[in-house]
Formats: sequence, structure tokens, C-alpha cells
Amino acid sequence: MSGESLLVVEEVAKRYGETLAVDALSLRVGAGEVYALLGANGAGKSTLIRMMTGLSEPDAGSVVVCGEEMRKRPLAAKKCIGYLPEELYFYQRLTGREYLRLVAGLKGADEARVSEEVEFFELSAVEAKWVGGYSLGMRKKLGLAAAFVGSPRVLVLDEPLNGLDVEMMRKLRLRVGRERDAGRAFVVSSHVMSFVERVADRAGVMRAGRFVAEGTPAELRRLAEMPDEPFEDVFFRLAK
Repeated sequence: MSGESLLVVEEVAKRYGETLAVDALSLRVGAGEVYALLGANGAGKSTLIRMMTGLSEPDAGSVVVCGEEMRKRPLAAKKCIGYLPEELYFYQRLTGREYLRLVAGLKGADEARVSEEVEFFELSAVEAKWVGGYSLGMRKKLGLAAAFVGSPRVLVLDEPLNGLDVEMMRKLRLRVGRERDAGRAFVVSSHVMSFVERVADRAGVMRAGRFVAEGTPAELRRLAEMPDEPFEDVFFRLAK
């Protein structure tokens, strides 16, 4: 792990009725680190991400972001986070720029930051159009722009590649690398294992609410005894 711990998850647990979705799980992500959160559908990733970002409160344990405990100081903790949810919900009758201005205002970022993200994510042609008319790719780029606006210290990106073309995928991968080098911390959940292997410093494989394997991509390859196979095959072996 690199640098100071910007995200600290300690023994968190979450139960829905008889289902234990996350089971006493701990995780630390440091400044200048990309952590990939992996697992099949139903492994507990989404529940964990919701607790990390303050959208759901754990039944036990704690989440600390940039030194602020989510349960005690939720506004201070959330202000440190840029979040891209897998399912995107926007105000349909706001334009793209109006939406980003709203997000920037909540984060205390200025208009220049909005313009930077509009340009980077290639939204200039649609920024004055209502979000309700956006395609899937435009919506994903708007969600990413909202996550990055204001340069949050911790970024949580849930399935960031869905809907992006190859050029934008590459552009995003390089951006994540630059932001990591600038000292930001990332949690990335993705089913695109080639992307995961290229961007992640460490990865955790979840099953039934717990980590069943954790380490660098190279360490996970050694654990699976699969040095040369596609990384998705490594994932399947560890996650089953």
C-alpha cells in the first residue's frame, strides 16, 4: 500500500434479513494506490461500495475517509469522495453542464473545474442538452466527469467502462494512472479484467461477503498458479 491510508474499512458487516452480504471485512487504500474490487454478481461488492460511500450504514464496523469517520461526520467524509455508481440516475431536465455545476457546488469546486471535465470527457457537443436525451456512453462520461470534478482525494468507480468506446477507455486508464501518481486513492470495480490488471496496484477477490484472495495482480497470478493465462481466467479460478 502506498502513502497514508485515505480509505480505511474496519470489520464492516451488513445483513439483509437472513443474508449476510458483507461479513466482517477490512480494507485499507493508500494515497497513490488503485485498489480493484473483484467478485461475481452477489459477492457483496455493491454492498461494500455503498458502505464506503455512505449510501448505506454498516451494521457493524467503521468506514473512515480522509481521516473522517463516515458514521460520525458523513458530510466531511463524503466531500472527500468522487463516486461513479454502476447505475446512473440524473435529473433528466438539467443540461449536462448544469448537472456538473450542481455537483461542483456541492464539492466546493469552481466553474473552471467543470470546463476541464467537460473537455476531457468530450461532452462539449452535448453539454447544453438535457441529460434525459443522452445515450448510454454520454451518460457514463457525464457520471465520470461528476466523479472527477473538484479533484477528490478518493475516487470510487463502479464499472467505469460500460458504454465507453475503446478510445475513451484508454483515455480513462491513463487518467487514472496520472491521478494515482498525484496521490489520489482509487477503488475500482470492473468485470474487464484486462483493464484491472493494467491499472490496479492491488486487488481483492470477494466471495460471499469476504475476501478469498488479495494482493497485486502478479501475486494473484502466483496464487492461482496461472502465470500466462488471461487475467479473467485467474479471476475465475480464485472467485469460484
